Amino acid sequence: MYDRRLDAIIAAAECGSFNRAARRLHLSATAVIKQVAGFEHDHGLTLFARTGNGVTPTASGLALIEDARILIGESGRALRHARSLERSAEETIRLAVSVLRPATPLLELWPHASAWLENRGRRVGLELVSLSDEPGGYMAELDRLGETVDVAASGYSPSRPRHGCAVLGLGEYPLRMGVPLSNPLSVRSGGALRLDDLEGQRIRIPEPGDNDAMDKARALLSAVPGVTLVDMRQYTFDEFNACAANGDLILARTFGTGIHPMIRPMPVDWDLTIPYGLMYPEHPSPATAAFVDAVGHVR
Repeated sequence: MYDRRLDAIIAAAECGSFNRAARRLHLSATAVIKQVAGFEHDHGLTLFARTGNGVTPTASGLALIEDARILIGESGRALRHARSLERSAEETIRLAVSVLRPATPLLELWPHASAWLENRGRRVGLELVSLSDEPGGYMAELDRLGETVDVAASGYSPSRPRHGCAVLGLGEYPLRMGVPLSNPLSVRSGGALRLDDLEGQRIRIPEPGDNDAMDKARALLSAVPGVTLVDMRQYTFDEFNACAANGDLILARTFGTGIHPMIRPMPVDWDLTIPYGLMYPEHPSPATAAFVDAVGHVR
C-alpha cells in the first residue's frame, strides 16, 4: 500500500549507513543503495548526504522520512482494519514490537502458550505490529492498548505504573552499560565493569522518575568522579546511533537481546535489574484475557 523503498530510506536514516540498514532489513547493501538511489532519481530528490563515514539525511530527507513514518503507520492500520473484517477480533492478538523492543522473551514463550490454548480447545493467533521507537510510536501505544495493538512486552517499574495498563511479570534482567565499539572500554576484559572504570565518561540515561532501577543507577553514577550524565526523554535508535558515533556510554536494558550492532552491552558491578513484563488493558477482551492466562501458565 506504500512504496516499499521507504523502508530502506527510513532504515538508512536510523542506522546511519546503508550497510547497517541492509543488515536490519536482511538485504544486501547493494539492494538498499539501489532502492534509495532509485527513489531519489524517480522523484528528483537528494535524501542523504553521503560520506565515507555513512549517510546523513538532508533537510528534504528528514521531511520525507517524518511524513513516510505517518504514511506507513496509516497503511498498516488500514490493512489491519481490512483483515479484522475477515476474521473475528477474538482470533488474533496484536503484539506491539519495534527495533528496540522486539519482545523476544515473550515470543520465545508463545509456542508453549499457543499449545496450552489449543489443548483447551481455543485457537488464538499472534500478529506482530511493527511500531516506531520515536515519540508518538511504541511508548504512546501503551497508553491505549486494545486499540491499534492489544498487548506489548517491555521493561517496567512496579512502583511507578505509567501507562494505565495491567502487567504480567515475565522476569528480571540485569541493567547493563552500553559501550560503543569506538570507546576503549569496549575491549576491556576481566568481568563486570566497576564504577571506577567509568570515571570521566559521558553516560546517557533516562530522565529521573522513569524507573526505580534507573534512578538507583543514576545515584551510583553521580558519585563517580568525572562522570557526566546526559538525560534522555526515551530510548530511540537515534540515541544509540549518536553514542556509536561519539563514544558516549548508554544505560542499557537488553532483555536477552542485542541493542545496536555498534554497541556492546557490558555487565556492571551492581545489583540492579529491570523487571520485564507483558502489558495488556486493564479490561481486556476475552481473547486478550485468554492470551495473558496462557502466557501466565507457561512463563
